[in-house]
Amino acid sequence: MSVYKRGGVYWFDFWFRGIRCRESTGLTNKNAATDAEAIRRAELAEGRAGIIHRGSSPKFEDFVKNEFMPWSEKQHEAHPRTHTYYRVSSKPLIAFLGKLPLDGISTAHVEKFKMRRAEKVSPASTNRDLAALRYMLNFAYRQGHLARNPVKGVGFLDEGPGFMRVVSHEEERRYLGKARPLLRDVATIILETGMRPEEVFTLRRENVHFDRRYLYVPKGKTIFARRDIPLTDAAVTVLKRRLRKAKHGWCFRIGGTQLCR
Repeated sequence: MSVYKRGGVYWFDFWFRGIRCRESTGLTNKNAATDAEAIRRAELAEGRAGIIHRGSSPKFEDFVKNEFMPWSEKQHEAHPRTHTYYRVSSKPLIAFLGKLPLDGISTAHVEKFKMRRAEKVSPASTNRDLAALRYMLNFAYRQGHLARNPVKGVGFLDEGPGFMRVVSHEEERRYLGKARPLLRDVATIILETGMRPEEVFTLRRENVHFDRRYLYVPKGKTIFARRDIPLTDAAVTVLKRRLRKAKHGWCFRIGGTQLCR
């Protein structure tokens, strides 16, 4: 069916003598939109209306590099890691789909990419790339390059329950015995508090409360990530030593640069 709904109104999308005709009917009723499409086809066939030349669809590679990436960098300015995620996922996507025009990418192409990618990386990594592709093509749809997103309907891979490996006491002892002082301190805080590496790297003086033996994690994607964490004796010892040398309020810095940067 060449009539579809977009933005509250119906559009039609068909080919006439090798040229694509895609226009909004401005109508909210599907039957009326279907009639409008039939009238438009008749007008074209009788030569009573010209075809609007919209230009060829850009190649996927050109679209990603010239349109999506500049937009993503600005859109995610406050969250640069999100932009980095799309930039990283774009590499295998471009390698597989780069030479195809946007409106030439089919659901079959997406399925083939999924299978090829799954041969090289884990199901979770494959799904992240598929999610990035879906997001990119949704943007292409909003820009008028696509009538529909071909990722729609493609099933993501089953990632399974995942796997957690617990570090043994012997492995902990060996690592701490070999690690450089800075990494040993970071590892100690992670082991003693259960904090994520990024949470340790961004720890500031005002987040640490020795009098009540806890620290506060102020940032996170959910309210549960923002939490109070009790401090053990080992964690207190490390943090007191770090804070005696801290500059600009950061607990962990290298040569004046915050560790996570």
